[in-house]
Amino acid sequence: MMYSTPASGTLIKGASIRARLKFLEREYGSDQLDLILVSLSEEDQSTIRIGVLPSTWYPLELSGRLDEAVAQVLSPDAPSRIFRLLGKASAENNLQSFHRIFLRGQGPHDVLESFPSVRRTYYSDGSAAYTPDGEQSGTLCVSGASSHTRSDCESTAAYFEKAIELMGGRSARTELKRCRDFGDASCEFHCQWQ
Repeated sequence: MMYSTPASGTLIKGASIRARLKFLEREYGSDQLDLILVSLSEEDQSTIRIGVLPSTWYPLELSGRLDEAVAQVLSPDAPSRIFRLLGKASAENNLQSFHRIFLRGQGPHDVLESFPSVRRTYYSDGSAAYTPDGEQSGTLCVSGASSHTRSDCESTAAYFEKAIELMGGRSARTELKRCRDFGDASCEFHCQWQ
C-alpha cells in the first residue's frame, strides 16, 4: 500500500523502515523477523511484506507499530533499548548510503546543524532547529508534526548519537529532555560528546 499525502498524521520515508528491517534480519535472522511481523495487523504485514520502498511515504504510526512489535518480541522489559538500537541502525544504513551528503563538514556540530534538512527528507511535516550550547554539546528541537510516536523519539535520539560518532565525536549521548509523549508541546534532544 502506498501513501502520498498525510491524511491524518505525519508520514515517514520508507528508507527508515527498510533500515530497521535490514538490521533485524541481519542481527536476529529471518525467523525472528517473521515472528515480529506476524504480531502486526494483516494490513501492516501486507504493506511490509510487499516491499517497503525507500522513497515512498508511509504513516509514522506504521513505523511505530513495527518498533513496538520489535520491542515486544526482543526486549519487552526494556523497549527503549530496542528503539535506540533501531535508530542507530537507521543512521548507519542511511547516512552511509542514501544520505551521505549530510556527513559533509568538519565535525558533530555540522551534522547536527544539517538535521533540519535531514528531517525534511524523512518526514512529511514538522520542523527542526539546532542550537549549539557548548564546544561538544547542542540541543535539537522538533515541533509542529501532526503526529509522533515515543519509539520515533527514542530512535531519533540514537540516530543523533550515531551521526555524531560518524563525524568523529566520541562517547556520544543524547537525552530526550522534552517529548510530546510526556505532554510537552515539542520534542527536545540534548546531545553531548567528547
